[in-house]
Amino acid sequence: YLAARFIASGWSIKRLHREILLSATWRQSSFASTSSKRIDPDNRLLSHMSRRRLDFEQWRDAMLVASGVLESGIGGRSTTLDAKGNRRRTLYGTVHRRDMSPTLLVHDFPDPTQHSPKRGLTVTTLQGLYVLNGPLLEEQSFALSVRLLTDESDDLRRIEHVHWLLYGRGPSEREAKLATQFLGNTNAETPRDRWQQYVHVLLASNEFMFID
Repeated sequence: YLAARFIASGWSIKRLHREILLSATWRQSSFASTSSKRIDPDNRLLSHMSRRRLDFEQWRDAMLVASGVLESGIGGRSTTLDAKGNRRRTLYGTVHRRDMSPTLLVHDFPDPTQHSPKRGLTVTTLQGLYVLNGPLLEEQSFALSVRLLTDESDDLRRIEHVHWLLYGRGPSEREAKLATQFLGNTNAETPRDRWQQYVHVLLASNEFMFID
């Protein structure tokens, strides 16, 4: 159907994009109703939008945007993503055919020496360790904690702000209560340390990594 419409519209990619993006199928939520779960449990009939995990590039850029440090300049030389202080869009990360970035290798980047029609998705122990101990999460949790402490005057407003930045929603009553308890009871030496620990957990959460 889409191929026929594409030809009939004079091979206009813009019209094809408009038709897809304005369709009811495209705009469905990934939260399936009880009836659709019963009738279409595997989503073969597209009764709801399938949840999608962000690729590493999208996830990294989202963190840079949330922490307010993204360098959005266009063009220029590429830079290795493992370089400390690299805040450019991931699009400009250097890819060496024979000396691949460890960060990209951990996050399912296709082998640049071979033809790869599709990127594989894996969930590995190394990815989990990277989230817990990797330099990217450490740097961005620090930057985001500094942003929150600078922009807002009290913890409740900061908790509200960080949820909107990362999840596009406010915190639930339970989330706000747990956050307040953690930020007030932790043994960290300074408020910034407490906030960095808290923000690190939010950045590593499934809700930030997946699109609903």
